[in-house]
Amino acid sequence: MERNNDKQNRFQLISIAVDAQGAEAVRPWVHRAGTTFPTLIDSENRLSQLYGYKIVPNVIFLDEAGIIRYRKFGFSIGSEADANAIQQLLDGEVEQIETASSAAPYQLSAAERELVETRMRLGGEFFRQGKRDAAVAEWRAALRRDPENFTIRKQIWMAEYPERFHPAIDYPW
Repeated sequence: MERNNDKQNRFQLISIAVDAQGAEAVRPWVHRAGTTFPTLIDSENRLSQLYGYKIVPNVIFLDEAGIIRYRKFGFSIGSEADANAIQQLLDGEVEQIETASSAAPYQLSAAERELVETRMRLGGEFFRQGKRDAAVAEWRAALRRDPENFTIRKQIWMAEYPERFHPAIDYPW
């Protein structure tokens, strides 16, 4: 049992917001959630590129050596199965958990992936420069290559309909 407590005491939760609009767009959500853990901003969609996810939220559980022990696309803290998986890892009951949703739903070729990443970065840069229409055009071009990518869709929606996301998400919309 001592090992379990040691593992739980060393556990560090970090939230990463994938948002091309940057920290200013994320800050109200972090504040409203009242989180007690750090939130990093991935304004260039690097994690999606690295791990191939197309939706949010996700979980990536790394051990002390940086080895992925659990990865799930479409993770839900409200899901008993998802919460139990994390608890099993913390309690040392299992070393690693493989799930059907550990893999990306589909894969792009290396050239397609590079093109999508480039268009996402360019869109983000245009957005930061205040060129919303140019940003959306680049993100739409990325979406044509990666049509089921919700993280790209979210950037477009947030740029085109900011009032639906700030100060609160209009879920029924």
